[in-house]
Amino acid sequence: MRTRSRRTAALSGLAALAIVATACGGSSSGGGGGGGGGQTGGSGATTVNSASVKSGGTLTYVLEKNVPAWNVNTSTGNTFENAEVVENIYPMVFSLSPDLTNVTLNKDFVESATQTSASPQTIVYKLNPAAKWSDGVPINADDFIYYWKAQDGKDCPKCDAASNTGYDQIKSITGSGANNQTVTVVFAKPFGDWKSLFGCGYPLLPAHIAAKHGTMADSWNKYFNDTVPNVTAGPFKIQSFKSNQAVTLVRDTNYWGTQAKLDKLIFRIITDTTAEPTALQNHEVDAIYPQPEVDLINQLNGMKSQGVTYQLDLGLQWEHFDFNLKNKFLQDKPLRQALFTAVDRQGLIDRTVGQVDSKVQVLNNRFLMPAQEGYQDDVTQYGLGQGDVAKAKQILTTAGYTGVGTALKTKDGTPVAPLTMKYTVGNPIRQTECQLFAHAAAQLGVKVNVSTTDDLGATLTHADKQHDYDVVVFAWVGNPFFTSSNAPNYQTGSGNNFGGYSNPQVDSLLKQAIAATDRTKQVQLDNQVDQLISQDAYTLPLYQKPTILAFYTKWGNIRDNATGQGPPYNAYEWGLKQGAS
Repeated sequence: MRTRSRRTAALSGLAALAIVATACGGSSSGGGGGGGGGQTGGSGATTVNSASVKSGGTLTYVLEKNVPAWNVNTSTGNTFENAEVVENIYPMVFSLSPDLTNVTLNKDFVESATQTSASPQTIVYKLNPAAKWSDGVPINADDFIYYWKAQDGKDCPKCDAASNTGYDQIKSITGSGANNQTVTVVFAKPFGDWKSLFGCGYPLLPAHIAAKHGTMADSWNKYFNDTVPNVTAGPFKIQSFKSNQAVTLVRDTNYWGTQAKLDKLIFRIITDTTAEPTALQNHEVDAIYPQPEVDLINQLNGMKSQGVTYQLDLGLQWEHFDFNLKNKFLQDKPLRQALFTAVDRQGLIDRTVGQVDSKVQVLNNRFLMPAQEGYQDDVTQYGLGQGDVAKAKQILTTAGYTGVGTALKTKDGTPVAPLTMKYTVGNPIRQTECQLFAHAAAQLGVKVNVSTTDDLGATLTHADKQHDYDVVVFAWVGNPFFTSSNAPNYQTGSGNNFGGYSNPQVDSLLKQAIAATDRTKQVQLDNQVDQLISQDAYTLPLYQKPTILAFYTKWGNIRDNATGQGPPYNAYEWGLKQGAS
């Protein structure tokens, strides 16, 4: 399962901010030719598998995990799988592009979104007069206001917001014109990544429905999280949901915008990655988006004669190890530094994803990918991830630990208790990654018990102690808004800061970076933050994750989108190619 870096998922360079010029480099996979490696954005990524398609039909696409909650804007609902579903049923101002650098204005919903003033920063959204919820109520400023106040951290302190970033800098939202469908947003402080708000995989919710379900916190945390959406505003609507089985969408013929080509889109839930290619080969599903690994590639290559193709890409997803700082032993920085120093990241890659794509390299930055302008090594200069067990032991000895290499004890003689490390069930690559971490820790005298979780959201948010962790491996699914999308992962008290990290200097620098409208300044501040996180040894970036989308060639317009929205970003365009059956 992938978890998304919340806040600011995508897009082109905000009026005030010149966003990443080249999100990632590499060779094109060429799309429907049976695979290839290294598609990393660029203009061609938006046209792979483009085709004229028929109206009608049913396509079945695999989700790797169950939908844990329906409000993707909460810490429990902010999962990749949830986003893939709800982006098709709710409205967003902008969506993320497969080229990894741009955002696309949803002109079905919004006629224009323009910065009209820099001081104070003012954005005016002119909604399509036809835009309405499925119960006929116009979408207007009320929906923007509800969405803002639930996430600004002030008006609803009990609202579980995955992030407050950007929304906490808004001063006012007002509506004007017919049905209040001209929405004016005024910022108290500049926010360079303003295009990330009210969309980019985090869609709006109906304020008039919220008003019927108690307080703002009640509607946000409970109703929209727990209730299968029945008032929507997208090309699809939900026909049925069977937990751990499938979410079935059907075309919403009352949708005012572009009609979906498919009659039905089924999101089938298969939690065992190894079962996905079999389901594809047996025509139980039409498209899969699993974690790449060698056996999978071999299986897919064997299906070419059956009309299966795939894209193997490098996008804005990255794998990492995280500590839970609520563990009293892991609150000691020398122990964290030693554990991460002992981990051999290159060896880990060689044993796992490097066998799938030789272009995968060690990642040494938490904000930028290797080909992005401003990327620098903020990790190895602090000795992390080099597999240097001797240095790791020295760190512990210097800090006063005893039993180094056998049974580690703190300087007061307390045995370091075994650590619990979690990975998502059915993921053999992450199983290997955890085993390699445990092996490195054992050489320092620390026992690590590796186990699976079938609910990563509950694990990360500590909602269920049965799923809790001391060390965890998962991937952030990012976007070109490298500052505001990553800031919530490290800001004190943020909903996405699952491990409880807190550094006042980091908070201060991130605050400056979020307000910066100059990209060079933003990158400089982000790299300072990244260095501090490395010094604190809170997380260890591993590698830029390859993604793989496999599907039958009879389907047109389905393509990889290695951002937080995933391939279903344009599901309304999916369909059977003309002449196919």
